[in-house]
Amino acid sequence: MIKKIQTINDFGVYKDFNWGKISNFKKKNILYGWNYSGKTTLSRLFECLRDKKVHPHFENSQFKIIVEENTEINQNNIDTSNEKILIYNSDYILENLRWDLDNKINGITFDVGEKILVREKIQKNKLTISKINGNENESGRKEIYLNALHNFYPFEEYKFSNEAKKIKNDIFNSLIDFDKRHYKKIKNEVISNLNEHILDNEKLIYCKKVSIASNNKDKIGLIDYDINLNSIIISVNNVLAHELDPENIIEIFSTSVQSWLKEGILLHENENNCLFCGNNLSNIRKKTLNDYLSSEVSKLRDRTSSLILEIEDEIQKINEIKLPKSKNDFFESYQRDYNLQLENLNQYIPKIIDYFKLLIDKLKEKESNKIFKSITVHSLESEIINEFKISILAINNIINDNNDLIDNFIDIQNDSRLLVKKHYVADYLIEEDYLIKEKKKDFAMRCLERYEKLVKKLEENNYDLESELKSITLGRKEFNDFINKFLNRDDIKIEVSEDEKFILKRGNVIAQNFSEGEKTAISFSYFLVTLQSLFKKNELFEYIIFIDDPISSLDINHITQVYSIINSFFFRKGIDENNSEKIVECFKQLFISTHNSDFFAFLKDSNRINKKKKIDGYQQPTSEYYLIQKVSKSASEIKPLPKSLKNHKSEYLYLFELIFGFHSSLDKENDERLILLPNAIRRFLEIYTLMKLPSSTDEVDNRLKILFPEYSELKTLHHFSHFTNLDKVTKHDSLIMNLPQAIDELINILEKDEIHFNSLKSGFNLN
Repeated sequence: MIKKIQTINDFGVYKDFNWGKISNFKKKNILYGWNYSGKTTLSRLFECLRDKKVHPHFENSQFKIIVEENTEINQNNIDTSNEKILIYNSDYILENLRWDLDNKINGITFDVGEKILVREKIQKNKLTISKINGNENESGRKEIYLNALHNFYPFEEYKFSNEAKKIKNDIFNSLIDFDKRHYKKIKNEVISNLNEHILDNEKLIYCKKVSIASNNKDKIGLIDYDINLNSIIISVNNVLAHELDPENIIEIFSTSVQSWLKEGILLHENENNCLFCGNNLSNIRKKTLNDYLSSEVSKLRDRTSSLILEIEDEIQKINEIKLPKSKNDFFESYQRDYNLQLENLNQYIPKIIDYFKLLIDKLKEKESNKIFKSITVHSLESEIINEFKISILAINNIINDNNDLIDNFIDIQNDSRLLVKKHYVADYLIEEDYLIKEKKKDFAMRCLERYEKLVKKLEENNYDLESELKSITLGRKEFNDFINKFLNRDDIKIEVSEDEKFILKRGNVIAQNFSEGEKTAISFSYFLVTLQSLFKKNELFEYIIFIDDPISSLDINHITQVYSIINSFFFRKGIDENNSEKIVECFKQLFISTHNSDFFAFLKDSNRINKKKKIDGYQQPTSEYYLIQKVSKSASEIKPLPKSLKNHKSEYLYLFELIFGFHSSLDKENDERLILLPNAIRRFLEIYTLMKLPSSTDEVDNRLKILFPEYSELKTLHHFSHFTNLDKVTKHDSLIMNLPQAIDELINILEKDEIHFNSLKSGFNLN
């Protein structure tokens, strides 16, 4: 329970309030105060306890509220509040009653309480779904991701199939089976590193040719020739560079004679005479001839002849090199390379043969007439020999590759085909930015999946909420009962529209508008329906109830009904199992505030509210009464209820006491009643004129004219009769200054009704 409000600072009209010696709150508490005195503001302080946070309109406020066991709740520890509080005030009406003009039914539909929140949730969910899915007027959040899918889906729909056809027909001449399934298999093999599978142009050409080749070739023999040119050149140069001493040399012997001489010596080895001419062959002559043959000249000439034969043999070998008969002996993939190497070879063979012939010529020249002289010959360019060897080696490599293809044709062809397939698949995926589009597609799929889950969740939530709307609507019987009790009419009833909205009917006619009284009846009825649901669960006894002015815009008949409902709702019989006649208070603590004197009188006279309880052997009151009153233009306070209000049933007497007391005051300028008088004058005149003219429907100004024709001269009082609240009056300082004159005018009016005036004074012993 709440014991008291120790202090309030800067909380609306409560600028600097201190509880002081005011009696603590009891279980039942009645607060009386005129309009704009601070009743609703006080209820918002209770909202802070309910919501466990400072009210957003008063974020800089400070307060101390003492609850059970003298625990202090303030703006800093408000979140520790454990009080369960339900509040009915103007905020509750705004939050729990919504109505709309529905063209479908040509009338007003409305929601109350939870239905507002439920319908707001439904609408919020529908709006979110619309923003995700889009509608006919605008695209949704899914569109950008759907576009990513649309950019990617053509691969699966037709692009892979088209590319597979191109590879099959254009690359492999329809020699292989290759469709979308095969394409996707290759795609999965190359996707991790596309560039790795791109072939250079030469490799691609080779593999494509192998891929479409037929295995109808015979093996080709290798070129079996290893040129001996370098060693020959060295030997020739040695011979040509050799110089002989001509002494003791028979110069007549030429190269041809030397050959004849060798044969002749063999024939005359055992002869003493020449077999040709018959002349004597002395042993000395024989020795001379044999010495010649064994001389340097003879050896040099023999070496020269031998080199010539060797070179001629090399020339013959070159001319007899066994090359493939035709490029057509090779697979097509090797024909071009073979032709290139053959052209190179044919370019260098003549140059080598010509050089060999040059060497032969030089040797012969040496042998015939320059046996004793050195001869030089230019060197053959090393590039010629190297290129010759390279060409021979290259051709042999081509032959080996070609023969290897013959031996392993199926495996090599399959490998080549696989490389070609991977090349073209990878090349297409790179060209199409496939990886980027796939990444966007994957991200879009994840986003769309999340959106689909969210939409599904929202739709399921809306299904539950719509079911909840129906369950809330099922309580319309209790709702109708309360409204009928409030308005004391049975022709007012609530029905439900197709979309689970409430419809107010007057008789059989759908309401086109709500009166303020009907709005009050509907909102407060729903408040009681909410409390009734807590009562059924036996939880209402745990709650502090604050009801702020439940009779707004209701006439005296309806005010009686409100009091009756409150009296019967919160104070019930038949609950105590041991005593069915016992009246049980169905709340933890009750606060009721009002500006209406009639309603206040009902509450003040209620036996159930004023019931006492025996404590420590004495009967103690369980209720307390307070006055909420303006103390300045912008500040209000909570005060003990004045005796004049507490002891008298009539607000009318209380107002007269204020007015006459001020009239009698000697220090009007500093009189504390000054701030109350504008409202007091207006309210007093309303009651007085209605009492005199109970059937009148005129405004107070016209009623005064009827009662007092001379009223038109009472200008000051005329102004005050038109002000409906203090705030308007306090903006006119000149009128505040004229309050004494207005009071004098009012007393002059009352004095003319002598009997009534004296009776009023007697009520306070003022005679």
